[in-house]
Amino acid sequence: MPISFQFQGLILYKPVLDYVLNDPKGDVGRYLNKLGRILVIAARKQVGVDTGLLRASIHMNHFRNGLGQYIWIGSEDPIALMHHEGTKPHIILPKRHEFLRFSSGGRVIYSRVVNHPGTRPNRYLSDSLILVRI
Repeated sequence: MPISFQFQGLILYKPVLDYVLNDPKGDVGRYLNKLGRILVIAARKQVGVDTGLLRASIHMNHFRNGLGQYIWIGSEDPIALMHHEGTKPHIILPKRHEFLRFSSGGRVIYSRVVNHPGTRPNRYLSDSLILVRI
């Protein structure tokens, strides 16, 4: 038996209301997907590019639970959080070999230890939220 609500001549059918508000293909779900695509594109434009793996790993997932719908935008790449939040100065030691090998100024350098100065945060996810504020 369908359930309906009536407010001064307005009839709301529960299945229709549930579809509009809670189904990813409904109006709210399509709107969330639209905003999510905007955020993913903006985050990919702002993120730093070395190999391009972090940029390629930024994606969106659409979920539904008992409270409604939501989207998750981010990356499972291990460097994503360090890139977003920055790092403090730290020491880098070799793990598998006796020396670290890296390039600097077009030269290949070998070292037993590197004092990394840290990195500034690049808030490529949270900076983009202003594009979709409601």
